Amino acid sequence: MLKACGIFFSLLLGFQAQALHLEYVGETSIKNAEKFKKTTIGGLSGIVWSGTSLYAVSDDRGRFGEPRFYEFELSIEKKLVTLKPKDVQFIKNLPKYEGKEDALDAEGLALLPSGDCVISSEGNNNAKPRQMPRLFRVSKDGKWKNDLPLPDKFLPELTGQQKKGTQNNVAFEGLTSFADGKFLYAATESPLLQESSFVDKSSAGAWIRIIKFEDKGSEGYKVAAEYAYNLEAVSSTDKGHEVFRGVSEILALSENKLIVMERGVRVSPKNLIAKTTKLYLADLTSATDVSKLAQLGEGPFKGASKTALIDFETDLTKSRPGKSVENFEAMAWGPKLADGRRSLLVMVDDNFSKKEVTELLVFAVEGE
Repeated sequence: MLKACGIFFSLLLGFQAQALHLEYVGETSIKNAEKFKKTTIGGLSGIVWSGTSLYAVSDDRGRFGEPRFYEFELSIEKKLVTLKPKDVQFIKNLPKYEGKEDALDAEGLALLPSGDCVISSEGNNNAKPRQMPRLFRVSKDGKWKNDLPLPDKFLPELTGQQKKGTQNNVAFEGLTSFADGKFLYAATESPLLQESSFVDKSSAGAWIRIIKFEDKGSEGYKVAAEYAYNLEAVSSTDKGHEVFRGVSEILALSENKLIVMERGVRVSPKNLIAKTTKLYLADLTSATDVSKLAQLGEGPFKGASKTALIDFETDLTKSRPGKSVENFEAMAWGPKLADGRRSLLVMVDDNFSKKEVTELLVFAVEGE
């Protein structure tokens, strides 16, 4: 149904849960290849809001500069959204891996109460030796502090034929925190290699894993559980056939509920490339802890339940007439709006491409 400033979406999430509503508010964009403090702004693939600023990590692999994250000034006045760069921090003091500098592919960002950040990197399976996916902690000025432990099943072999671990360029895209950093959640974009052929008769889509970490104080973050999440199967419409679908971001709503962004690529009948984006609510409450399963096919399990929230391809056409779906990769809770509702921020990674635009969409949120 249509409201004054956009489309109003509702979702009933159970008898006791209050309905979750998303309402499109407005958007802004950053000029392609905009310069700031001798850097090129782009590749913004993870964002987080902190009181007065929006922080965004760039997945620049060294083409335009060193690994870095930006601080932006964000203003939302009714439908008017503005975003201005304030500062940039470079990621420093990363230890060498197997004697070589680690070329980061930073995709996720979480902010801790101390001001430290946790960043996820997909690694590089094409490097020799392979560069591992990783989650690591840095100070507010970008200095590396430590890495979080990752279960062996997520780590590819250093050399030789790969038989396990995250696949190249589809590792830890999703990262979020909850309860002032007591819990961290990290999601792979696509299945682990050893689970890429796993088929569950009850579903048509592939399965990815979400890791839940818990802060153990002086011991640091430890893996508390792992959950299986089922991707929606690729679809075909009059716009073309979807050839890829993966999780590009997650956002904690509570300790057991996450908003999950599934991003895909569609090829039209004329071989034109288009993007797809859908948001889902995932509930981990009744999901099986699969951390002890080296492969999902080794034993019975129950995956996270999920319910569709919004399809950017079809549900935003009236709010954003004439605009295509871009490469959405980042999501964060934003500032409280003037009417008291909280905001949800969704951002595009422009891949440093002249054909893509860094967009920031704002939704008003009610419920849950």
